[in-house]
Amino acid sequence: MKNHLIGRRSLLAASASLLAPFPMAHAQAAFPEKPIRLVVPFSAGGGTDVLGRLLARSMSQSLGQQVVVDNVTGAGGVIGAQQVARAAKDGYTLMIGTPGSIQINPAMQPDIKYNVDKDFMPVSQFSDSATVLVVNKDSPWKTVQELIAAAREKPGALNYGSAGVGSFAHFSAEMFLMLAGVKMTHVPYRGTAQAIADLRAGILQAEFENLPGVLPLVKDNQLRALAVGSARRSSFLPDLPTVIEAGVKGYESSSWTGLFAPAGLPAPVLARLEKAVADAARDPEVLKTLKELGAEPVGSRSADFAAFLARRRPAVVETVAASGMAVK
Repeated sequence: MKNHLIGRRSLLAASASLLAPFPMAHAQAAFPEKPIRLVVPFSAGGGTDVLGRLLARSMSQSLGQQVVVDNVTGAGGVIGAQQVARAAKDGYTLMIGTPGSIQINPAMQPDIKYNVDKDFMPVSQFSDSATVLVVNKDSPWKTVQELIAAAREKPGALNYGSAGVGSFAHFSAEMFLMLAGVKMTHVPYRGTAQAIADLRAGILQAEFENLPGVLPLVKDNQLRALAVGSARRSSFLPDLPTVIEAGVKGYESSSWTGLFAPAGLPAPVLARLEKAVADAARDPEVLKTLKELGAEPVGSRSADFAAFLARRRPAVVETVAASGMAVK
């Protein structure tokens, strides 16, 4: 009996010695254990860069690791997106995405070297900024329907400006024209500033712009806003109707930003990053800055962000095809 007990104890001890190191050797390190690279696929100092750095600073505090912004410019956001699409699926390379890099560019360029659905994981929407339809302050049109009536009376006679072919302003205007069933002439510029200057000078008759870029001019009565393109009214101009309320059914255009990772991200890592964006959307300093920029905080769950993108995609594809924006 004694020998049996000794043998049993020896067996248990041997088993424990074999199993003890196993969890230590295979334990997964808590994420993140090193700095995270956040690719901003546009130049430093631009609107997306400002929002990306704002998000990175808040996420650094939430995650306990530095989130380092890396501006990878080129081809309207395509170059940066390609890098992230090919990156390791471990959460250490992320991207701040926009309508251009995630939806408009892929619709315009059939041979683009990434597939949004297969190569990217939408982590969380960070912010949303309404598109706003503006006209010259001395314009005779005070409503969307008055502008539509003028465009319908003289097809192509009215001009609208944008920051260039394929820009978000160009896309937003073309979707409006498609849904309203009217024609206007596109005048592309090399940037937003000159387009807005010519609108103020009366050279252009209308323009669709991100709210932050024209909000001060609207409040100072230097431009007249007719409607916002978002699904709901903007808290910054609460008395202004949406384009849908103004009679153009199906119109929804806003300049959102969101966090994306390479597809295949482990679920625990996704959850950690998702929470970090949600924390940022509630951060008082972030909220203060977003308000100054004319943007709304979101901080959505990954599934909700994916559903948002899926809802917006058909209108993007249809607009690009109908307008001739596609690169052939």
